[in-house]
Amino acid sequence: MWRPVLVVAVVALAGCSGLFASADTSSSERPLTPAPVPETTTDTVALPRENGSVDLDRILDRHEAALADRSFHRHVEREGPQNTRDVWVDRERGITRVRRTFGPLTDDAVVANGTLYRSVRDDPDTDYVTEPSDGQIPYVSSASGAARLRPILDAEEYHRLGTVQRDGRALAVVGSNDTAVPVPGADPDQTVAVRSRIYVDRAGVVRYVDYRERRTVGAAVVIRMRVTTGIDRISVPWWADELGLYE
Repeated sequence: MWRPVLVVAVVALAGCSGLFASADTSSSERPLTPAPVPETTTDTVALPRENGSVDLDRILDRHEAALADRSFHRHVEREGPQNTRDVWVDRERGITRVRRTFGPLTDDAVVANGTLYRSVRDDPDTDYVTEPSDGQIPYVSSASGAARLRPILDAEEYHRLGTVQRDGRALAVVGSNDTAVPVPGADPDQTVAVRSRIYVDRAGVVRYVDYRERRTVGAAVVIRMRVTTGIDRISVPWWADELGLYE
């Protein structure tokens, strides 16, 4: 059943035309390219199934478990309002960084050695503040993104659409296309058209998500996610240089 989409932080992809038209993105990181890839492959990627459909809950469980012992960078963008989330995790050194943007505003935090360091943007004399870490990661519901993906990927059914090759890696393509999905409790009565694609590798990591939604009333929602594993170190923010995270 459809559940209302929760608002997540991500960056504007301006210039949308048509029901699911894509647009250019801007970010200080490598541009987040659309998920579809040009070439297909005969390689197989096993996916959990239930009642003839892809089991999305188990896919997200596997994704979370696969990232539990890996270093990675997760980048998420959402179209309007202009916002993003970036999460870097260095498992070997126990360092996590989360950066979020909302329009021109940026919040940044690093968790290392049992301490949470937060950047300060409203005090020109203070670069950051510290506090003991309670084990929670700031600005996101989960490092892997699984907790945030569950509500927005809850369309009627997801099916396997094929297997593609990207960056030398075979990816299973899982998708859903829903039209005229009712929005419970909406005033006035609304329906949603959804086009969703998820790209999963053999290890169970959800490498890309491309989710697009348009309601009969209101603006379109476009959410994209990219996960990169095997990073050697996090991207250290300028204000954290003196912490000596990689000395």
